[in-house]
Amino acid sequence: MVSLFGTLCFSIMAVYLLGLLFLARCWKKLPELRTSPTNVIPDCTVLIPFRNEEGNLEILLPNLQRHLPNQLPVIFIDDHSEDRGGLLLKTFIKKEGLPHWRCVKSDGIGKKAALQTGINCSSTGLILTTDADVQIKSGWVREMTAAFAMPEVQLVAGPVLSSSASGIFARFQRVEWASIGLLTGVSYYLGNPLMCSGANLAFRRSGFQAVSGYRGNEHLLTGDDEFLMKKIVRQYGPEAVKYNASPDCLVRTNPLPDGWAWMEQRSRWASKWNAHKEVGHAMAAAALVLLSLCQVFSMLIAFISFSFIGWTVLFGVLKFLTEWAVLGRVLRQFGVSGSNGDYFLAGWIFPLMVLITFPRAISGKYTWKGRKN
Repeated sequence: MVSLFGTLCFSIMAVYLLGLLFLARCWKKLPELRTSPTNVIPDCTVLIPFRNEEGNLEILLPNLQRHLPNQLPVIFIDDHSEDRGGLLLKTFIKKEGLPHWRCVKSDGIGKKAALQTGINCSSTGLILTTDADVQIKSGWVREMTAAFAMPEVQLVAGPVLSSSASGIFARFQRVEWASIGLLTGVSYYLGNPLMCSGANLAFRRSGFQAVSGYRGNEHLLTGDDEFLMKKIVRQYGPEAVKYNASPDCLVRTNPLPDGWAWMEQRSRWASKWNAHKEVGHAMAAAALVLLSLCQVFSMLIAFISFSFIGWTVLFGVLKFLTEWAVLGRVLRQFGVSGSNGDYFLAGWIFPLMVLITFPRAISGKYTWKGRKN
């Protein structure tokens, strides 16, 4: 029985390694999206919903002032913050003399309502969204709006990575974000987009209106990004959505402070996958849990049956080398480096975190921005 179970585990893990190599091959083939001239201000409004983000806004505002085109409209939407973030923002706008920036109060509760308020307050043909806990580059707007030169394009998703920070858990998240970016980009390339992030998303106002925006999933606190993307795919086809892997449109987000915050976020993400009711999402989630189980149990099997020690060591070495090569390539494309220890630790921390989070993710219960779902 142990022999059969061990063979099954290692077979599944071997499929994972082959799948990772396949993703790497597809990543190399991601098309480059042409950019617009640097002196052209796109017909675009940047929307930034925020709730209790005073500390992050202090860092974000100078970054945006430095990297955004001077005349570009920016709308901050206050989702009923309980701190001084709104006051900080209004003071900054007035002090720096930024007439194209403004702060408005959300007409409803939650991120979708905040974004809808911002869209209602804007008048441009393109909408670009991000979060309050990010950092952008100078070419961000130009890169994220470039693909809209193609009339069939309705939505563009961009890459997100966690910022550099000290500590094992922060470095683990950076490698994990590389795997998320890899899977996301390849899913768009294969014509079956799985994910996107509202921290780095652009879409046409006309396309948003044609699919009735966020209508139909208002009851969920999150999911503004993926639900919109899926509705656009159903309306216009997969060719209407693109993933831009350009380093210039990379958005950096703060790493989560601890394992509990990580589990809360992943439970929130899982709630979106459950709500999709799609085979692709269900299979991806099931594969992730199955692989994590196999990896953890492979260590136990090695102690129960010494004949599997060699296979466990061999898989560990192959897994490290494959993830180092594949995920390292993704990070290097975005100008980020990782040590050998980062890949080794991430490779073993991740399956443990997945299994710990799985029961909570199944329940669909989580807390976000002080609100419970």
